[in-house]
Amino acid sequence: MMSKSDTRVTAAPVPGRGTRRRLLAATLLLAAVTACAPPGEDEAAESWQAAAATDSLGVGDRLRLEIGGRWPGTWEPTHLAWGADPDSVFIVARDSTAIPTAAGLTGRRYRLDLIAPRPGPLQLPPAALVGAHGETLALSDPLRVQVTTHLPDSAALVLQPLAPLAALPRFPWVAVIAAVVIVLVAGVVLLLWLRARRRRQGAVPEIPAAPADVEFRESLRRLLARGLAERGEVRGFVQELSWVLRRYLGRRWERPALEATRPEIVRWLPATRLCVRDQGELASWLEATDRIKFAGETPLSGQTEELVARAEAIVARTETLLEPAPTEEQP
Repeated sequence: MMSKSDTRVTAAPVPGRGTRRRLLAATLLLAAVTACAPPGEDEAAESWQAAAATDSLGVGDRLRLEIGGRWPGTWEPTHLAWGADPDSVFIVARDSTAIPTAAGLTGRRYRLDLIAPRPGPLQLPPAALVGAHGETLALSDPLRVQVTTHLPDSAALVLQPLAPLAALPRFPWVAVIAAVVIVLVAGVVLLLWLRARRRRQGAVPEIPAAPADVEFRESLRRLLARGLAERGEVRGFVQELSWVLRRYLGRRWERPALEATRPEIVRWLPATRLCVRDQGELASWLEATDRIKFAGETPLSGQTEELVARAEAIVARTETLLEPAPTEEQP
């Protein structure tokens, strides 16, 4: 039997305040490590994969690539990483949509429209779902697509034959030459018709020109009737008087006396029938009129009447020399 003196009561030690604090700190540290740890096998993404609409396409055709799946709601993905070579494939369109999931899961589907610029095998790299700390949460399998140069049936084109090239416009030389020929022929025909009509109507009589001395006297009469000298227009009067006499000499000598200068007319005098005295008189008359016309000399009173009388005498002397000599009658 156990005696009363051998009976002992042992109480469990009560932890102190420092021990409780250490236990609380260890619990919080364990929770933090558990939250930051990468997902384990029991938290893997469901059905995370990439799929192409076809495994063969032509150059320039669109290829729809779909990447998606479901993952636990505790994950915090930030973006989708897909490192395709920009020289081997072009991304022409992209979008993403949420997909329905069970409780505690998150789901999303990404769509990429691609175009291959050159033929050959096209390697599509895997797509990664990246977390907030840069870790890879899920990774799809790579894909391989064959790009050919032939057009698929869906992109078949209906080829039309080429239209013939339109002829370049040319300058209408033939039309121009034909028009010129027609105008020339019409002109020749019109000329021949006019000549034939004139012959039928008879020749139009030509009015003979008045003799040189008659024309001189008529021109001198009209000049004096205008009264230029009386109105003080002496220079204009002498100018026209010189023209009247020069026209007479030109017709008689068949020389361009109106356009000739005084020295030129003087050089013609030896070839005329005028005697030396008459040649000197004509040269003196031409010099006197040139001084009034070109040198601005003012004639004296009565000098214009003297010039008129001398011109009339030169014409009379010339006409006398041109008259045929009388022939002696035979008995």
